[in-house]
Amino acid sequence: MNRSKWILSCWVALALLLVPGLSHAEEITADQLAARVVKGNGFTWEGATTRLRMVLIDAGGQRSERSIEVLGRRHEGMLESVARFMSPSDIAGTKFLMIEKQGGGTEQHIYLPGLKRTRRVVGREQEGSFMGSDFTYNDLQRKEDKSAKNTRLPDENIGSESTYVLESKAGSPTATYAKIRTWIRKTDFIPLRTQFFDAAGKVAKTLYVRRTQEIDGKPTIAEAYMKSAAGHATELVVDSVKPTKDLPDSAFSPLTLDR
Repeated sequence: MNRSKWILSCWVALALLLVPGLSHAEEITADQLAARVVKGNGFTWEGATTRLRMVLIDAGGQRSERSIEVLGRRHEGMLESVARFMSPSDIAGTKFLMIEKQGGGTEQHIYLPGLKRTRRVVGREQEGSFMGSDFTYNDLQRKEDKSAKNTRLPDENIGSESTYVLESKAGSPTATYAKIRTWIRKTDFIPLRTQFFDAAGKVAKTLYVRRTQEIDGKPTIAEAYMKSAAGHATELVVDSVKPTKDLPDSAFSPLTLDR
C-alpha cells in the first residue's frame, strides 16, 4: 500500500529522535525535508528500553490506560523493535514485532497470549486500528512513496516555535491517506503537528507533539496526542528511556514472541 513519503516511523509512542545535521544556511527543498523526517523520525527507540503509557480516550472523555515496554535496536542498518503490553491484565503479554527489511518494506508480527499464537499482520489489516488506538499498523512503519508529491508551504509558527510546513500528496488513489501536512520544527526537525487527510480532502486525524526533552544530548519526544475527527483520541507518554546495548537476535524473532 503506498503512503506519504515520510510516514510516521516505528512504533506507537515516542522515543529517541536521531536527526542528521543540516546547515540552515542552505535552503531545504520539499523532497529533502520529507527525507529528513523519514530518516530521523521520533518513533524508533533505537538502542534503548522505553517505558510508556498509551491512553485511549473515547468521545465521551472516558480514559483507558495501557502500559508498554519497547526494546529497539538497529541491526545491519535496519530498525527493529518489539513492544510488550504490561497492563491491563486482559492484554498483558501481547507482543508486537516490527522488522525493517533491506530494500524496503517492514514485517509486522503480533503475539496474542489468549490464543497462544503469533501471526503476521499483512494486507488490509495494516490499515486497521493498532490495539484499539488512533494509530493504524501502517502508521507505525517507515515507508517511502517515491511517487508522492511533496510541496513546501509557507513557514508558520506553532506558539513560539518556527516551523517548516510540508504537504505530501499520495501518488496512488488507493493510499491510506490522500494527503499529509506536517509542521516541522526548524531547530531539530521534530514534527510538532501532523494532519492526515482522507480521500474527500477532510482531516481524518491530527497528531500533536505536546512535550519534548533532551536525553543523552538528543532531542526526544516525551508526550504526544492523536486526535480523531470522530472525537476519540490516543495519548502517548514516555515515562523512561534507558540505553540498552547488545540485545540478542532472539528478542527480535517472530519464533520467540511467545517466550
